Amino acid sequence: MPYIKSICKAGRTKEIAKYYTKRYKPKGEKRNPKEKETSEKQQKVNDRQLVRKLTRILNENFDETSRYVTFSYAVKNRPPDIDTLLSHRRELLKNMRKVYKQDGQEMKYVETTEVGDRGATHIHMVINDIDMRKIEKLWKYGFVSSKPLDDTGQYRRLAEYFIKYYQKTRRTDKQIQKKAYNCSRNLKRPKPKKKVMRGERFRKDIRVPKGWYLDKESVSEGITEDGYEFLFYTLVQIKRRI
Repeated sequence: MPYIKSICKAGRTKEIAKYYTKRYKPKGEKRNPKEKETSEKQQKVNDRQLVRKLTRILNENFDETSRYVTFSYAVKNRPPDIDTLLSHRRELLKNMRKVYKQDGQEMKYVETTEVGDRGATHIHMVINDIDMRKIEKLWKYGFVSSKPLDDTGQYRRLAEYFIKYYQKTRRTDKQIQKKAYNCSRNLKRPKPKKKVMRGERFRKDIRVPKGWYLDKESVSEGITEDGYEFLFYTLVQIKRRI
């Protein structure tokens, strides 16, 4: 009774997915009827995948020395059109790279731009460690807020926020950015490793090894879009205290 087991390691996290497919399923078991996907339901599926991919990137490339930064516009300085906003964003990233280079570092970032229903505009970023005073001086259109990431190594909630910003912007103007988020090219992008597990059905009870804990909010189980059973969860390695 084979099934697929997928493991994706990213930083101090380990995503585990177990699922059946048309080829690998319990003997004699039929799949559940495949539901006809509505565009809205398919969009939700796609957004969940975006959260998962972004979580891996954040977990692999950033830690508690990194910062979550928001560049906000004062009302009087809000860009009059999309082209102006994109120009400001390009200018900001260009100048930030220069600051990092002068500091002897290579800039790493994940970015998304948000335009609210009432016109409030923000550029959100996660960046690697730098003297924020140097960065704040670059933004002349409003104010900058920043805070360090926590030391959990699991940044799923931050990924969810980024995708929500994109969802909000998607409702207002899709021309701002084609993708949900933009990344610097120097980031590592973890890939799942899949293995066919033979001999038994997959266990629904989750075993947490010593030195790890289960991110309970990451647990999901049910039926895939193709009508087969699945289980997904994330384990996080406990950081050792010196």
